[in-house]
Amino acid sequence: MYKIISFGLCPFVQRSIITMNYKNVPYDVEYIDLANKPDWFLKISPMGKVPVLQVDDEVLFESAVINEYIDEVSEGSLLSEDPLLRARERANIELSSAVIGSYFNTAIAKNKEDYIKCKAELERNLTFLLDKYQGPYFKGNDLSLVDTAAIPGLQRIVLTNNLFEDLNLSKNHKDKFKAWLNSALSLEAVKNSVPSDFEKDYKEYLLNRESYIHLR
Repeated sequence: MYKIISFGLCPFVQRSIITMNYKNVPYDVEYIDLANKPDWFLKISPMGKVPVLQVDDEVLFESAVINEYIDEVSEGSLLSEDPLLRARERANIELSSAVIGSYFNTAIAKNKEDYIKCKAELERNLTFLLDKYQGPYFKGNDLSLVDTAAIPGLQRIVLTNNLFEDLNLSKNHKDKFKAWLNSALSLEAVKNSVPSDFEKDYKEYLLNRESYIHLR
């Protein structure tokens, strides 16, 4: 049995939980408060971040690393066998991390100037990622580790006060975004990847940040 250390609103934790759910890997979740990290957590997490996956006496950190480990120790693979294709997928996993980072900076920007700047970066990152989307999932009919890496960011964009409508993306890219997210949200692995009150708690969390997009 694996144990994943989590903060309920963290998109990077959600990535790993989606992967474990989809691959039917059993696990327990232990939630911590990132604003008041327990000493035991700081002793096992060198970067002080979640997720952390406990594998017997070993500890893994960083969601992309955890996801590849889970993929390798379970049946089937969510990465391509071809080395070049696999390398491209890893690059898009990294791009998905950039989408999450630029999204978060946009969502918490305190003023219009910062909001516009961060939103432009988000639009650029999303455009590059959506250019490669094949549908219904990133690579086509089969879910991949690119999907599990990207889905939490897509989900949070549409939960953030009119942000999706405000994005300066082409109609084609917005259609791809909606198709990808709809495919993802239909999966039980995704539905069960967040706590039951996630949407309410996440919107409240953003509101409490008093960001430009919520106060304008």
